[in-house]
Order: sequence, then C-alpha cells, then structure tokens
Amino acid sequence: MLPDKQVQNAAVPVIAAGAHDALARARQSVELAAELRESHDPADRHTVLAGCHEPERGPAPTADGGCSASFLLCPGCRNARIHPGHHPRLAHLHQALDNACPVLPAAVWAEGWGDAHARLEDLPRQVGGSAWRHALAGVTEADRTLIGHLLSGDLDP
Repeated sequence: MLPDKQVQNAAVPVIAAGAHDALARARQSVELAAELRESHDPADRHTVLAGCHEPERGPAPTADGGCSASFLLCPGCRNARIHPGHHPRLAHLHQALDNACPVLPAAVWAEGWGDAHARLEDLPRQVGGSAWRHALAGVTEADRTLIGHLLSGDLDP
C-alpha cells in the first residue's frame, strides 16, 4: 500500500501527528513535574527524593498500591511533592550528575543520567538562589550515602 501515492499523501499528517506527540511526551519525561511545597504533608509517602502523594497512580503502579518506578523519576512525576527538606539531597544529586558529565562518555552520561539531570536543572531557579545555596550547605552524610546508592543502582526497584 505504501507505493500508492494516495496512501503516502494520507499518511503524512498521521506520521507528523505521531512525531509531534512523541516529542511532547519526551519533553514531559524530562521536565520537573513534581509539586513544590513549603512543608511536608504527613499523608505523602517518603521516597529517596520526594514525597509521593498517590503512589498507586504513579508511572509504575504495583498490586500492593506502591510504585516501582526508579526514584530518579520522582522529580518528573506529578504525584511527587518536594519541600525544603528534600532540597539538600536534590541539590547533591544535581551536583553529582554535573560532576559525572565530564568524566563519562557523552552517550553513556546522556543515556544513564541525562533525563534525571534535565528534570533538576530548573529546580535551583524555582526555589531561589539563596535557598539552593542553603540546601547545598545542608547536605548530610546520609544524603551523600543515599545518592551514592541511587547512582550505583542499589536502590532500583
């Protein structure tokens, strides 16, 4: 059917629409979608990088009501809630990803860490420079350890 010129012409808008949809989905996958909050909500489940408001509605729901998505995806999830208590760990993750970029082959870094880094790029501007510097100064050894485990794959579901 593809050699038929009418089929080819009819396929153009369908293919274009699919390409636009794919691009929109790709952009959504690397944007910070988490809701920024001033304080912790006790109803949220604690994760490595954020609070999760409705894990059963996450990108990878499990039968027991949880979510099996990588914690690196949390900042890109609309169910995630980020408050100032999360900022030091997120700032350390952002810095660790920045530091990994020049020492890894570009393709390896992009495949493994590019999306996670892109999701965090706008966070310093959103929380403010002073708050971000405060977050970097507040990184604890526990934050460093958890981010180390996260980046080594030890915390993958």
